Amino acid sequence: MKRLLSRLLLFSLFVALPAQASDVIKLAPGGSAIFSLQENMTTGYSWRIDPAASRDLDILSISDGGRSGGRRRMVGSPSVRHWKIRALKPGHAEIVFAYQRPWEPAPVKTRSVEVEVAP
Repeated sequence: MKRLLSRLLLFSLFVALPAQASDVIKLAPGGSAIFSLQENMTTGYSWRIDPAASRDLDILSISDGGRSGGRRRMVGSPSVRHWKIRALKPGHAEIVFAYQRPWEPAPVKTRSVEVEVAP
C-alpha cells in the first residue's frame, strides 16, 4: 500500500510539475519555491540551467535539489529533477533549462521559467 501511495504521489508530480513555456513563479524577497522537470537520466538525458540563455540570475539563488523516482538500473525509467529557487532581491529573471546529453553539442529541448520577485 505504501508503495502504491508513493507511486501515485510521483505520478501527480509528473502531472503537476512539468514546465510549460509560460511558467511564471512569483516570489517575495526571501521566499522560495521548488521547480521540477521530468528527465530520463538512464538514457543520458538530463536538465541543466543554461546561464548564457538565462537572464538576471543574480536576483536568485538556485540550488540542485537532486532527483526522485526512477530506477537507476532500468533503462528508460523516468525520474524528476528538482531545483530550489530562492528570491534574493526584487526584479525579474528568466531561467532557461536545457535538456541534453552532456556529450552532445545542443539540447533536444529547452524550457523557460519567468521568476518575478516583488515585495
